[in-house]
Amino acid sequence: MAEFASLDAWIERQRVASAERMLACVSATGLERPGPRLGQVMRPAPGSVLAAAEPDPGPGEPDYFFHWLRDGAIVIGALVTLALQGRLPGSAKGRLAESLTFDLSLARRDGRRIAAGTAWPPPLLPTLTPFLRPREEFLAAHGTAVAGEVRFNPDGSLDLLRWGRPQHDGPALRALTTLRMLEGGLLAAADERARAERLLRADLAFCLARHGRPGFDPWEEELGQHFFTRLVQRAAFARGSAWAERRNQSRLAKRLRAAVEALDAALAGHWSEAEGLYRSRLPGPGISESKILDSAVLVAVVHAGPAEGAFGLFDPRVEATVARLEAYFARDFPVNAGRSGTDGLALGRYPGDVYLGGGVFLPCAFALAEYRYRRGESALGDAVLGFLARLLPADGRLPEQLDRASGAPRSAGDLAWSHAALLTAVAARDRG
Repeated sequence: MAEFASLDAWIERQRVASAERMLACVSATGLERPGPRLGQVMRPAPGSVLAAAEPDPGPGEPDYFFHWLRDGAIVIGALVTLALQGRLPGSAKGRLAESLTFDLSLARRDGRRIAAGTAWPPPLLPTLTPFLRPREEFLAAHGTAVAGEVRFNPDGSLDLLRWGRPQHDGPALRALTTLRMLEGGLLAAADERARAERLLRADLAFCLARHGRPGFDPWEEELGQHFFTRLVQRAAFARGSAWAERRNQSRLAKRLRAAVEALDAALAGHWSEAEGLYRSRLPGPGISESKILDSAVLVAVVHAGPAEGAFGLFDPRVEATVARLEAYFARDFPVNAGRSGTDGLALGRYPGDVYLGGGVFLPCAFALAEYRYRRGESALGDAVLGFLARLLPADGRLPEQLDRASGAPRSAGDLAWSHAALLTAVAARDRG
């Protein structure tokens, strides 16, 4: 556990550590590990973002040596935040352009090259053979469908293993990050700006084609209609339409505004008056009622909520949902025993979570602090960060989870998304 003289001192120390550790996951070209194919050695490509820079996770630890579209967009978004604050080291500024080049390269992947011919299945490591994706998935993975692939090997090749596909939040989050790069003037060269605009158009087109379709939630567990996915898509359309107007692309802007209106109506349908919360997912086949209350709603609002009105930081229905989350985790997590929202709480994901213990999920816990800071509730934000600071490792590592009873690190010893969530939370604190 960390010891510190003051919260300010801990934040400054952790901010430096988090920036360094998060950057170690971006363009991690010095790392390598065996690939899923026999005899393959996999090395991350420039611009790729490892969810965790651990080539050989220990027993019982998750394998996060992949580039997730969602995680990559969030991590590069945190680098954009650092750059806009003047806190991104000069040696790291090229990572933004590298990420654009890598993301554009993914669109050229074609699963038909894997599945075609007689050499099927591909020669996998014996332990992975039972987890090979169905052949029909590879045959469908080409063209615009590749953006729904969720995750890739960090060398940019298609993931050969079964996973929760499709997911439609990654391209929307990536569009938001790309817009911030363009609007923040962070791409000095004309060719970099051109690559960013090409990627942005592709992601907006993908979201326009897919926003009405079901997909997997951000925890990659259930196929359905999810508040998180809809809200990040709405934000991409709203901000994308403003960008298109500035570029005199009125036809695209009109289509994007129409999509915003459709998603406004769809998101309104997530409010449950009886339960007093925004439902994280709508009822349907395979949907668990225990996950209706889900911190994914809070994380979505932090990443993509509008400045005013419904689904934003000051929407009383969002605050009612956050209050329900605080009340639940105050009761359910022994680590929160005796604490309330005003004392600072550590949030998990949803009731009944069992993934690797179902403990404090740091991207959600830091999102609560950021939410409070951005609402102008600095004392409440400090209460959250101060409590977490006392639980976290002293060496600056940020795992995915903390044990729900002891607060000890669990699940992925150093997660890029956790560092990104910490950095954007303290940036919100800086802005007052």
